[in-house]
Amino acid sequence: MRSIIIDCDPGIDDALALLLAAGSVELAILAVTTVAGNRPAPVTAANARKILDLAGKFAVPVYAGASRPFGGSDARCNLVHGEDGLGGVVLAAAGAVAPGHAAQKLVQLLQEHPADTLELVAVGPLTNLALAEMLSPGVLRRARRLLIMGGAVHVPGNITPAAEFNFYADPQAAHIVLGAQAEIVLFPLDVTGKAIMDDAWIGSFSALGSRSGRAAAAMLAAYAAQDPLLHDACPVAYLLEPGLFSGAPCEVAVDWRSGPTEGHVLAYFEERRGAAFAPNTLVITGVHNADLLALVHRRIAGLP
Repeated sequence: MRSIIIDCDPGIDDALALLLAAGSVELAILAVTTVAGNRPAPVTAANARKILDLAGKFAVPVYAGASRPFGGSDARCNLVHGEDGLGGVVLAAAGAVAPGHAAQKLVQLLQEHPADTLELVAVGPLTNLALAEMLSPGVLRRARRLLIMGGAVHVPGNITPAAEFNFYADPQAAHIVLGAQAEIVLFPLDVTGKAIMDDAWIGSFSALGSRSGRAAAAMLAAYAAQDPLLHDACPVAYLLEPGLFSGAPCEVAVDWRSGPTEGHVLAYFEERRGAAFAPNTLVITGVHNADLLALVHRRIAGLP
């Protein structure tokens, strides 16, 4: 069993990632931390609590985090997932969000556990991780790996031609985290754009007859019309079955400056003239989609 922390901004695809983790006995979820992203910070924290309660993970604490990006402006939220972030699907929350700030909790957990033992999955804007690194320089290097959904390398962004949403929402944070010299596996739009769900697969969750299955089917049906991709499930699936994915080491930086290329990923996959090749990230670009869909369905089928 591997200990993980999930930093997220639920969001329907975040909800699916949480359900996938909750349904996998190999993973011990120590905490879920949340950030403003798909919706404002209070909404994403409440949504994470609802999803964990839905999955029967009442003991897993949720800690709310950053409400705005490093630049100090308002959060760059979207409405892809609906006003409530869950496509209008009503879920009851039995528990409450835990006291304390997500960034401080990340520092605490990473310092309390031996180095190279915690896996940190980040599937929203990276503000909480960057704040943790600022609070305790070097703390992100204590994680065994950072598995990050964000960026677009060889493909266009989904917010601007240059930028994917998570990196666009807080490019300064992405710049800090990718430069923290931690072990990073990056899941950009290059791979998540291939993680495609279809109507039959979404409908199959209803047939499970469980509360988690019914909720997954309803949320995904609301989401698929806008963006039928399993973005945030990919890093969790990689923890479970890395052979489903392919990628290559890469030297990555993020353009954090305001302007048309804000949030753009600059990636070098080989040595370039006048500069040594110094890869700092494993960039995932391929996925066996049918096997990914089967894995997600199989694990959610085991939930209440």
